[in-house]
Amino acid sequence: MKSQKAIRNLLILAAGVMIALLCSVLLLLQMAWVSSILFWVLLMTLSASAGLVYFLVAFTQSFKQLEMRLDIINTGKDSVTGLPDPHKFEARVDVECRRCVREFMPLTLMYVGFDTEQLEDSVAIDVAENLMHEVYRPGDMVAKVDSTTFGFILPSTNELVRQLADRCLDHIRLLEINHTVSIGICTFQPTSELNVTVAMKHVDALLKQAKTEGGNRVVADAQETLNPPVTYSY
Repeated sequence: MKSQKAIRNLLILAAGVMIALLCSVLLLLQMAWVSSILFWVLLMTLSASAGLVYFLVAFTQSFKQLEMRLDIINTGKDSVTGLPDPHKFEARVDVECRRCVREFMPLTLMYVGFDTEQLEDSVAIDVAENLMHEVYRPGDMVAKVDSTTFGFILPSTNELVRQLADRCLDHIRLLEINHTVSIGICTFQPTSELNVTVAMKHVDALLKQAKTEGGNRVVADAQETLNPPVTYSY
């Protein structure tokens, strides 16, 4: 990073020198001993050099921005909000589903989805910052599920999580943005049927139900244990 900054500073300095030389050539135009042909040769040469330096500066800055975005992608973070990306979210849900069954503890997933097909980056950033304040425990996670949806993973959390959903709705309303949100939330029990596919599909269905019913609302589900958990021994 330091070497890139040094190269950029040198390129900017070189561009300044080129501009200074170009101004000097313009002054030489007033001198009789400089022919017009020589003047135009010098002018074209310096102009091309200045253009090349400008291109190199712009290219260096663009490359640095691309490198930063690649670093974010490689760390499993959303490039806009900095939250964990969908791949990292799904991998974490898989881990927590297995932990839920193994330790015989409930698991709650919550989707906070905007009632729109597109979301401005500035709005996504503000909402992400607010939602992160709702995550207190080390095992909890808030992530970006898709372009308009945020996901919560809340291990060992029961159906009282509905209070969290209501707080999220209230806080987003206080942002005074031109969008409403719907929330789908479910508390899963440690049954043998629980896995990442089942969990994410069910919560997504609850979110779609909330949107279909008019949006700007919460649809919650708290599952009951219908089958003996796999950790149960007779």
